[in-house]
Amino acid sequence: MSEHSLYAFTETLPVGKLSHDAQAGRYSFQYADAWAAAHQSFYLSPAIPLHREPESPGAVQRFLENLLPEGRALDIASVFNQVSKGNTFALINVLGKEPVGAFSFVALDASEEKAARIMREQLLEPIRRPLPDEELSQRIRERDAIPFPVWDRKVRLSLAGYQDKLQVLVEDSQLSLADGSLSSTHLLKPESLNPRMPFMVANEHFCMSVAARLRMPVAPVAIRRIPEPILLIERFDREVKWRDGQVDQVHRLHVIDSCQALDLPRDFKYERNLGAGENVRNIREGVSFERLFTLLDQMVTPATARPFLLRWALLQLMLGNSDAHGKNISFFAGPAGLTPAPMYDIVSVNVYGRDVEADMAMAYGDVFVLEDITPYALADFAKRTNTPPATLAREIVRMADAILRHAPEQAASAVYSEDERAHVKRISDFACVQATRLRGLAREVPKVNPNLL
Repeated sequence: MSEHSLYAFTETLPVGKLSHDAQAGRYSFQYADAWAAAHQSFYLSPAIPLHREPESPGAVQRFLENLLPEGRALDIASVFNQVSKGNTFALINVLGKEPVGAFSFVALDASEEKAARIMREQLLEPIRRPLPDEELSQRIRERDAIPFPVWDRKVRLSLAGYQDKLQVLVEDSQLSLADGSLSSTHLLKPESLNPRMPFMVANEHFCMSVAARLRMPVAPVAIRRIPEPILLIERFDREVKWRDGQVDQVHRLHVIDSCQALDLPRDFKYERNLGAGENVRNIREGVSFERLFTLLDQMVTPATARPFLLRWALLQLMLGNSDAHGKNISFFAGPAGLTPAPMYDIVSVNVYGRDVEADMAMAYGDVFVLEDITPYALADFAKRTNTPPATLAREIVRMADAILRHAPEQAASAVYSEDERAHVKRISDFACVQATRLRGLAREVPKVNPNLL
């Protein structure tokens, strides 16, 4: 038998049935009649609409692949569960209870009635598995020997991305692994194992905090020391209800990243999807700013989504976040369409210098390298994103002024240790140099002859 199925639920509501024919390599998704007819229902992604078949036969598989972790985390999930890394359906079966967004995928090859019963039973009681600081500290130190996503003989990570992270329930000072009727409320990130990128916890905390000071919508972050520093990131795809000082309910919101919104494979998260090698650098089929801005047609309020996308693009430029790719920007999916989700995964990669990849994930015009940005490149970016050059220039000046004011203030925060403070000062200095340079270029952007673009 090569055909298998899973049911998708949002909490206890049946959403539909995922089917996979392994022999033919086909995926399909059939929405439940009641879900498709409900006034407040929403799609998995724009490419998998509620009331008609997907235009592309690969849309369902691409959506699922984008739910899965990458790199070492995917290797761990594959080996631990004895399934191939290329077997998307099998990985969704073992990791699909709490992916990003609103849906759970459960009940392999069950009847619809049995699937509903399984889902109800899973949500009967709240289960907290406490994570004492001592245990967490030890696991962080032993990551080379014991994979960080594996806890209690179970892979606990079902989130996209390369970094070590863990889904946790946070109740004041208590951290727990959540199960049953509870879901995680935060993501936990320890320091990177990459010796070329030290102080990543402070780096991300600083960049996210600067964005918040600029009044950009960002996921709240906090540093906790156990004693190793960990970053706690509040999940924006969860709504938490409290009772008597404890989490009573966690309501899940549907969020998709831009690869899912654009119906692209996860391997297309970088604009130069085949890499930056000399013979392939001109192939740019992945997520680009031009592609991102086409999503405005699907936004609930394009008038507010447009400045969000513009500011997100400029923030990466000023902070030097060369890894701001298509899976690091997401959108809430609702009955009326898409809405930008808060910003996340904002780090200064370029501050590490030649030890890391300096090329930006997406080009500004045709330019991928910070030092090569010119008024022409910015005017080209404006044209490709249908942004008036004068609007772009004003936004650059406004953001640059804010960076010059707020980055040094954040770098002096007492939240950082002495070593961390020295590192975030380097990021602040880097960002201020970038902001000053871009501010100077902005004056020339409206002067670029549009006929030359």
